[in-house]
Amino acid sequence: MKTPTRLAVAAAACGVVLLTACSPMKAGAAAIVGDQRISVAEVEDSVREVQKALQAVPQAQQQLPRPVPQSVLLQLVETNRYAQLAESQKVRVTDGEIDAFIANQSGGNPRQIEQALLVQGVPPSQSRDYVRAFLTGQKLIVEMGGGTDDASLQRGQQALVQEIQKVPVTFNPRYGQWDQQQGTFLATERFGKAPQPQQGGPEQGMPQQGGPEGQMPQDG
Repeated sequence: MKTPTRLAVAAAACGVVLLTACSPMKAGAAAIVGDQRISVAEVEDSVREVQKALQAVPQAQQQLPRPVPQSVLLQLVETNRYAQLAESQKVRVTDGEIDAFIANQSGGNPRQIEQALLVQGVPPSQSRDYVRAFLTGQKLIVEMGGGTDDASLQRGQQALVQEIQKVPVTFNPRYGQWDQQQGTFLATERFGKAPQPQQGGPEQGMPQQGGPEGQMPQDG
């Protein structure tokens, strides 16, 4: 059984490179992902959910890689990104596969998964969406690489990076300026000092988070 801590570390290694596009930001949008809009209201609702959940595990607040609004927005963006990629690539992740993954990672206790992903800014109610995004990425890595050996997986990861970058992201400046080199938002007066990049942090290529922020929890 995987511990929540191990799962959180694996989730942290799931970041993909986020590309900011030059298209104008639609009114009321926190981000534009491909041709889809993530509203400011959606982000704010998720932020409230994360903040409420953090009250039950105050130590998790210190583990967040960035301020709550930015963490939440990035997870929403990546989950949306992989959903679009799954549709275009005709990849399907079943509820049974999600259940099996959760059982393998936490002994079947969804709350352990929720708490582990909470420190990445994933609202508990969206933990299954995050897992679905991760598993989507894992399937695509195998398909694009042509196998499950190390060389194939590396080819698959590189191919997935190229594919996910075809789904551009435009951020609303109110959430900060994205620094592509550091893979994080730059510090602002509103959100405070940006955290230092974590060791073994977001991979410059797929989930991730397979999943949201790049790749997601690893099996095994």
